[in-house]
Amino acid sequence: MTVPRLKLYTRQYCPYCDRAKAILTSVGITEYEEIPIDGNEREMRQRLYDLTGGRFDVPQGFVDDAYLGDDDDLARLAQSGELLTLLESGG
Repeated sequence: MTVPRLKLYTRQYCPYCDRAKAILTSVGITEYEEIPIDGNEREMRQRLYDLTGGRFDVPQGFVDDAYLGDDDDLARLAQSGELLTLLESGG
């Protein structure tokens, strides 16, 4: 069984990105791939738009290829316990 990978697209100096990382830490998630969009924002925002079906802002989280959402979505998933369940099940 492969361990699901959580990916978080972020940007430096982004309070929402900092919040998303704090949410992950608060539920014990410390291993994830952070993908900064700094330095290549135009291309990365287009990629996010394509991956999310229309959202280009950061942060945006994914488990494997399953889209989780932004910091508000991550907060809801963490509070309900669903975030850990998704990571354990692979999305």
